[in-house]
Amino acid sequence: MSQLLSRLSKLSSRNKTVLKHKNSRLLSTSPYLIVGVFAEDARARGGGFLGDILLFDPAKEELLTVRDKTVSEELICSKVMGASHGWGFFSDLRNHNSVRITDFFNPLASKSDSKIIPLPPLTSMIYGQTEVVWNVAMSSSSPYRQDNEEGDCVVAIKFLGNQLSMCRPGRDLAWTNKLIPFVGFENSNLMYSKRDQRFSLPAPGGNYLCSWDLHFENEPKFTELVFRNLPELPQSEWELMDSCFREDHWVESPSGQSFLVKWYSHVPPIRCKEPMVMVFREDQDTNEGTKTMSYTEDIGDLCIFLSKSKPFCVVASSFPGLKPNSIYLMGRCFAVYDITTKTSRHFERPKGVLNIQCLSFSSVSPNSRPGRTMFLYTHKSSRLFSTSPYLTLGTRVKEVLPGGCKIADVLLFDPVEEELVTVPDKTIPKELMDQEMVGASHGWGFFCARHDRSVRITDLFNPLASKSNPTVITLPQLTALPSNQIEEVCNVAMTSSPHLEDCVVAIKFSGNQMSLCRPGRDLEWTNILTPPNCLENSNLMYSKRDKKFYLPAPGGKYLFSYHLHSKEEDIPEVQEVVYRGHPELDQSEWELLSSCTRTEYLVESSFSGERFLIKWYALGFYSSVLKGVYHITKRFMVFREEETTEGSIMCYTEDIGDMCIFLANSEAFCVPASSCAGLKPNSIYHMGRGLGFYDLTTGNPHQYLAPDGAPSVLSQPYWLPPFST
Repeated sequence: MSQLLSRLSKLSSRNKTVLKHKNSRLLSTSPYLIVGVFAEDARARGGGFLGDILLFDPAKEELLTVRDKTVSEELICSKVMGASHGWGFFSDLRNHNSVRITDFFNPLASKSDSKIIPLPPLTSMIYGQTEVVWNVAMSSSSPYRQDNEEGDCVVAIKFLGNQLSMCRPGRDLAWTNKLIPFVGFENSNLMYSKRDQRFSLPAPGGNYLCSWDLHFENEPKFTELVFRNLPELPQSEWELMDSCFREDHWVESPSGQSFLVKWYSHVPPIRCKEPMVMVFREDQDTNEGTKTMSYTEDIGDLCIFLSKSKPFCVVASSFPGLKPNSIYLMGRCFAVYDITTKTSRHFERPKGVLNIQCLSFSSVSPNSRPGRTMFLYTHKSSRLFSTSPYLTLGTRVKEVLPGGCKIADVLLFDPVEEELVTVPDKTIPKELMDQEMVGASHGWGFFCARHDRSVRITDLFNPLASKSNPTVITLPQLTALPSNQIEEVCNVAMTSSPHLEDCVVAIKFSGNQMSLCRPGRDLEWTNILTPPNCLENSNLMYSKRDKKFYLPAPGGKYLFSYHLHSKEEDIPEVQEVVYRGHPELDQSEWELLSSCTRTEYLVESSFSGERFLIKWYALGFYSSVLKGVYHITKRFMVFREEETTEGSIMCYTEDIGDMCIFLANSEAFCVPASSCAGLKPNSIYHMGRGLGFYDLTTGNPHQYLAPDGAPSVLSQPYWLPPFST
């Protein structure tokens, strides 16, 4: 039978709330949770199948069944993408770009004739994807124009990554695609403000609100969020929150009051550990261009609902049984959080319901070559026999040859000399034409074709490799697992040079897919489904010491690992990380870090096997010149792995000795500074929230200036380790 829901995570249960099962005819509803559909073999009149809809009522804590609902042919091979205003968004499993909205899950709608509205086919932007949806939103409770006093309804879909798509049902023949004007690994949650008549997204870190009006041609508006009255918390509580995954939700009450909710959750979900929530209310004295947000533990008679659907807020007294001053959570936990007591009560999985994995609240409207030498052009010409680490800046095409090859200069940035290094007259093979670089590992660049997702690895950027005949190794064509995407790559990792027989390459995509293959041996990729709601944007690394691929969970509290021969169905090993010796920070410093984006990297020295976990904090700021929110590095925290009688622990350190670490979207690596004259020991070189290095001893960041001749836009900025003859 067809799938009507995407795979879902288990509902956690701590305080075991009793769920009563009740069949009832509903005349009005409270907010409810979509649990699923049990379809029968019986055919319905006019086609389709009969099925029972299962809904969870959080007010009465009952499982409700809407009997004998007709599942139309159009929905048979579909999955739920999200929900807004009681309307479900469905995509076709055979063609994910085919989208419909329907009132199928509305218990007050027709049982035999659900309203189904087809939307235009989805299209991907150049740097976007449409397979994995983050959440959806609608501007009104009805997609029908005649039902709306406020004009046309606009629906919007926020995808995992930087694409936002909007259209007007029944009027638009195509989606209007927008590139979200900020870069961050967090997954922002989309909502619609009825008061402002704008779709809004909190920028990563929560310091800005980015919004669009209903006229698609207009540029987004940016509003700075200024936070006041943060609670005085002990060091231990700040450390705990710093080990959690955080989501920012912008919510509006029925009266137009706005809130920012910061939801801290443990990854993976653990029953014995409570979620944490901070709520900020918009003050009335907000100035133009800013919104002052004050911390509160009292939202009165309101309760807020957070899930993969649009966040919303209702008056608790309007629905007897709902808990006022509370937040209902569905995602990494299934619980109601009391803002006053800061405690949560977990619901138990409904009896008789299996494989529940992703639910939404909704509401009805109330290689180098030895022996080679070559010349490199810098500000001074020099003959190099070994190199420092380099950052790839791209290529500058000089000539197109018959047959499709190109002659180009390869552009690299030398962080030691802080200058542009040019490898002149390099042949770019025709196999790399129209391909984009998606990562780098061991000095090899990974290239992928957007039209067929074919993958090649090459030593094109190795300044010591052949200029006229770069090595290009073709890998199998990528394939996506159901409900996943292969357009957006987080990063790549490789066990060794691809010339070695036992080499394994791995690609981690945004979302829940990781793919492995052995160059020259495997005819297809081994696709692995990583645990849901855990590792969507985690950074992949290979441990030579353990012979495993590692993914740190958000917050860095857990490490997930896969061995080199992992299969699709294999479950990763999970290791809890124990931290010691956090720096004693004052309240203002923790508040600053809480407003930053945070990314975790695991890095291992190939020389000593020493391992570090790095937390990278960057603060967002709005640039009127660049017209977007960009991030600058504020701090790094480095934890060194140490073996104790209690086992392996991560100890905070500001001294990694002669080591320097390199972080970007490529696989993280570290090298002894003394092996490359000019490198700064005890430093982190970074590309991604600014280009520079950070001195761990002083805590001072250093930003590089753009070298003369460098491209204005860096589309392929990946660190390459030192090359040697």
